[in-house]
Amino acid sequence: MIWVAHIISLLYVDQIPSQSKSRKQWDMEAAYKLLFDVRHLSDGAETSLPAVSTSKSTLIAFVAYRLLKLIAYWLLTVHLFTPLIPLVFGPVEPWEFDQYAQTYLRRLPMFEATEPVTLRETLIRVVFTFRWIWLSYVDIDAAHTFLSIIFVGLLRLDSPAEWPPMFGSPTEAFTIRRYWGKFWHRLVHKPYLSLAKVISGKLCLGSFGCGTEKIFLAFLIFFISGLAHAMVSLQRGKLVEAVDDVAFYCINFFVMVVEGLILEFARPARWLVPRWGWKTIGYAWVFIFWFWAAPKWSYPEVHREMLKETERQNRALGLGLFTGSLGGN
Repeated sequence: MIWVAHIISLLYVDQIPSQSKSRKQWDMEAAYKLLFDVRHLSDGAETSLPAVSTSKSTLIAFVAYRLLKLIAYWLLTVHLFTPLIPLVFGPVEPWEFDQYAQTYLRRLPMFEATEPVTLRETLIRVVFTFRWIWLSYVDIDAAHTFLSIIFVGLLRLDSPAEWPPMFGSPTEAFTIRRYWGKFWHRLVHKPYLSLAKVISGKLCLGSFGCGTEKIFLAFLIFFISGLAHAMVSLQRGKLVEAVDDVAFYCINFFVMVVEGLILEFARPARWLVPRWGWKTIGYAWVFIFWFWAAPKWSYPEVHREMLKETERQNRALGLGLFTGSLGGN
């Protein structure tokens, strides 16, 4: 979906190939670079990409660092983050991730819920939030790292400069907006922005002012992201998950809008608290948001997988008892 959006952006929206006057008509290397430069690292029709020729020592260092990175990802994911919840809390049951567990705020003691939250549930949710962020991060960055080794170290089609880090620093994520804009990958931004500009142009939103158009473009980027995830869910035959995917990304956008309004309202009082204090408050806010949002989005999948695993274990146990009884006879 991202690559399709990139091709549409490249050929029909931005029309970068037709704008270039300096490239040859049949420049296959330039075509290859444009075709797979989804992040538009060489933005602009006349921008030349970094040279592919790189010293042997640089290539060795590039590949070695990324191999070590992949090994570290594998060790941490397999031996720590994947089994993290059972390691910390002992055996967990499917019902601990069911529809009641997906809801948290409405089950706080102050609301006198029939099934109020428990300390164990809260702690599981805390650990799950960190685990969810890590696994989401590693899934993407490990793939990016592996492909960089292939295209730079083995095929020698690209230079190290053409494979910059996919993610920013997590220390920059002290607001939800900065989480998406500074820390999280920007792989979809350029392609989806081009599609959003087409829609905005058709609706003539530019006439409402630059600010209104920017807000609408940001909304469309998140909405298209939700649709892309929803298409995957629909392909797997999961309609409810598809709706949740779109809702998840739209909620993120609206939370950022509210967050921006609050920050603007609080601007005159910023001098009362040092910068590190605001950052600390921001980190806490970002964690609280994901503490609320991540389980809502991911618990259903965890619940289903645990039910499937329980069913497999029960079948294996039943088969064992059956074969044992036959052997006894």
